[in-house]
Amino acid sequence: MTTLRPRTDASPHLRIARRLAPAQALYVFGSSVDLTLTGIVGDRLAPSTALATLPYSLIPIAAVASTFLISRFIGRVGYRAVFTTVGCVAVVAGLVSAIAVQLDQFWLFCAGTGLIGVYSAGAGYYRYAAADASGTQRARAVTTVLAGGLIAALLGPFLATWVGGLLPVAYVASYLLVALFGALAAVWNALLPRELGAPHLLPAQRSDLADSTEPPASARPRRILWRQPVLLAGIAATSFAAFSMTSMMTAGPIAGMAMGHSEGEAAFAVQLHMIGMFAPGFVIARFIGRFGERSIAVAGAMLVILAGAAAACSTAQWAFLTAMFAVGVGWNLAYSGGSAMITDAYHAHERGRVQPIAEVITNGFQVVGSLSAGILATVPGWRMLGIGLIILSIVVGIGIVAVRRTVREL
Repeated sequence: MTTLRPRTDASPHLRIARRLAPAQALYVFGSSVDLTLTGIVGDRLAPSTALATLPYSLIPIAAVASTFLISRFIGRVGYRAVFTTVGCVAVVAGLVSAIAVQLDQFWLFCAGTGLIGVYSAGAGYYRYAAADASGTQRARAVTTVLAGGLIAALLGPFLATWVGGLLPVAYVASYLLVALFGALAAVWNALLPRELGAPHLLPAQRSDLADSTEPPASARPRRILWRQPVLLAGIAATSFAAFSMTSMMTAGPIAGMAMGHSEGEAAFAVQLHMIGMFAPGFVIARFIGRFGERSIAVAGAMLVILAGAAAACSTAQWAFLTAMFAVGVGWNLAYSGGSAMITDAYHAHERGRVQPIAEVITNGFQVVGSLSAGILATVPGWRMLGIGLIILSIVVGIGIVAVRRTVREL
């Protein structure tokens, strides 16, 4: 296994990735509503302030809880059926959340946000489906899918707040918007290419196996798969990306207002953050094959160092905005590079032994980042988070570089 990919015509290999990019956009549109409003609505509906962040925290918790079940369904019925189903789940989630807001029912609202977590878990497999269908262009496929969320990241928060006042009860219409985007995603996913519609191997996977000397039926045991340094480094990169992004994104708006910034400035910081998360995909999709997924993941860690330094050194507006934007870009690079490293570590018939475990670990760190936000959403906590991310980035970056040297020496 090498870091550099052979340069080939990527267009046929990226066909599935380009079909999944709009699905990613619809997912980001819906999830941006929860990202923008769930903390505000949770604070309004919660019986106590201690429970205000619970609805948002339930999203990654539900994603962790449903990941293995979704993986099993993918193995039985294929990607297309599962992606269509989770779109339908998003419809139910949006309707339940809207009813909860209308009736002022906190626990029903928690049920709605929990269902969004199931949708999030299913959408997490978009990048794996694209990578599985892309042969040697796996890294570019992952970044192409993630790039699909850019327009949604730009418009989603504005739509969430704009439609929030259209009905007599504030934000009911916003969660109806979640149901609408879920319905559009279900329809789009139902029309995905046939090769995603069955649990058999995708064409690119069959080609990979045909070139391999390993018999297709001989899936390696988990203890062998999970001893691969490249897989462990990929998990470290995606988990690090999930924790750093979620902790800063969740704590950032509250900490920003504690620093003296306005609600408008805090909202602008979230928008910059989301732009940083998805905009690099248009560039990285072309350069990741040239520089290698490990180099991209290390670059992501370096950008998180910048974000941490900005958070630790100053409470000024420029530092706050820099931290929020840089951690978004860092997430994109570390998450894209790490995901590509994960897909390099298994053969097509071994994906069920790797993908769900990788998703549970990554989403688990997202849960930790979300739950820690309440402690970090103060000026001292924000600075402490910045210092912690600097240390964590250095450790993860060194680990990925060490794996790169090991792979090249093999």
